[in-house]
Amino acid sequence: MDLGLRDRVAAVTGGTRGIGEATAVALAREGAKVTVCARGAEGLGRVADRIKSEGGEVSTFQLDLGADHGAADRFIDETVSRYGKLDVLVAAAGVHEIQEFVDITDDDWQRTFENNFFSVVRVCRAAIPHMQKQRWGRVVIVSAGSIHKQSIGADVHPHYTSSKAAVANLAKFLSKQYAPDNVLVNCILPAYSMRREAMAHYERIAEESGITANEAFLQLAESIGFVPAVARPGTPEEFADVIAFVASERSSYLAGVEIPIDGGGLDWP
Repeated sequence: MDLGLRDRVAAVTGGTRGIGEATAVALAREGAKVTVCARGAEGLGRVADRIKSEGGEVSTFQLDLGADHGAADRFIDETVSRYGKLDVLVAAAGVHEIQEFVDITDDDWQRTFENNFFSVVRVCRAAIPHMQKQRWGRVVIVSAGSIHKQSIGADVHPHYTSSKAAVANLAKFLSKQYAPDNVLVNCILPAYSMRREAMAHYERIAEESGITANEAFLQLAESIGFVPAVARPGTPEEFADVIAFVASERSSYLAGVEIPIDGGGLDWP
């Protein structure tokens, strides 16, 4: 299926690891001109090399959307200045920490919301007017499957879950506000994906316990009440393929929905 993304301009935040990186690569493979922002220069270089090695077009920007309140405006302004327009925004930047509720300080809460919620507010505020002018746009906000399950046990992270629930609510508002301008906003709720760092963690557990990495993952999944029906975690590429479709021309009647990508593991309200 031709997704109709050739020569579209797509901006991806948090595009140097996991779902964000895989999404930047997926959009470039579909022919989109991609801009990526993230905090680390090394990761930006790696993603740029991946995309360029496949013949894609990419520009990178080293920015901290959580700490620098003007970074979102500069990212979008530079994207439009370089390519003349903006068609797609994928907001994938964020931070995640396992932490007990009583140990989370006000600074921890503030830092988490700055990175996971307010950075999304700012980048959407900067991007959507460009899409309104051309009466075409796609915004995909990456939330989390854990907003619909208890954040307890080995996976306790109430500040993360709260911030991700907030961006899901924001996505619903934006979808109602801007769908009349053909700016379609949707929210992705990913469950666990095996990016490089996570796979290395499960491989270490597997080596120590004499089991496979997938068995190590399933042990953790059972302990926190999340066992995918497909009996394995997802890959960043599997999440990215869904995002690429939602961000595409083919997704012309999808607006304001939360899309769980969880391998059949979570019970949804």
